[in-house]
Amino acid sequence: MPITDTHIEAIPITTDTYIMLHPEASYDLEVRRQQADTSYTIGKMNYKYHHDTFASFVFKIFPEITLLDIHNLQKAINHYIP
Repeated sequence: MPITDTHIEAIPITTDTYIMLHPEASYDLEVRRQQADTSYTIGKMNYKYHHDTFASFVFKIFPEITLLDIHNLQKAINHYIP
């Protein structure tokens, strides 16, 4: 259940990659990549119960990401998934 009643929007990571949140699903966090007319999933995780592994999950997909960027992503995600 989201903490707010705000519509959940995509959280951008790069210009063509973003995070989608599905608080009701077992895999409530999904990393998607947009290419031309389609988008596809490049990773899923259960953030609600495994948020402590989020940094390594993102780092495996984006080795160039900084810890500060990961922290900012978690702050945005925590508004929707407690």
